[in-house]
Amino acid sequence: MNHFSPLPSLNRLVHVALAGIVLAMSGCATFHEETCAQFEQRRKQTDYTAEYRFSESDSEAASHNFKPMPRNAGAVVRLYRMHVDPREIKPCHDLTLRQEIYLQRATAFNMTLEEVREFYASNGTLITSKTEVLSDQLRTTGYYFGETPLPIPQHAPPGKYRVVSKLVMKMKNNKSRTMLLARTSASFQVLALDKK
Repeated sequence: MNHFSPLPSLNRLVHVALAGIVLAMSGCATFHEETCAQFEQRRKQTDYTAEYRFSESDSEAASHNFKPMPRNAGAVVRLYRMHVDPREIKPCHDLTLRQEIYLQRATAFNMTLEEVREFYASNGTLITSKTEVLSDQLRTTGYYFGETPLPIPQHAPPGKYRVVSKLVMKMKNNKSRTMLLARTSASFQVLALDKK
C-alpha cells in the first residue's frame, strides 16, 4: 500500500505561494508610501470639496419615518450626522468626513444652501473655516450621503481636534436672511509624525 499523497505537499505549496503574495503586496505598499513632500504637492492639485449623493431607497424609508415639512418652510433638516475616518491620523494624509443628511426642501423657494465647516483645536481655538454652496447637490427632498476629504498638513501639531459642520439656508429676497438648519460635530486625533 502506497502511503504517498500529493495533497500535503500541494497544500504546503499553496500556503507558501499565498504567503509570498501577501509579503510582496505589503512590501510594495511600504515601498510606494507617499512622502510628505509628495503629499504637499498633490494637495495643491486636489479638489477638497464636499460630494453628496442622493439615496433613493433611504429617501423612501426616511419619508415614512420623519414628519412632513411645515407649510411655508423653505427647508428643514431632519437628520444631520457626521463622523471622521480614520479617527486617528498622522500628518501628510487625508482624513475623510462622512456626512448623512435627510433634507426636506421646497423647490419654489429662492434660496441657497451652504455648508460651513469650522475646525477647532482642543482648547477651543478656531483654526480655520470653509463655506461651500451645496444647492446644486441638494436639489430636492431626500436622504444624502456626503464625503469631504480633509488634508492634514505636515506641520499640524499632534493633539485632539474638532470639526463643526453647519447647514445654512440663505433666502434670496430684498432682505437676505440666513437661517441655521442643522449643526453636527466630530472629533479626531492627529498623531505625531514619525521622525526619520
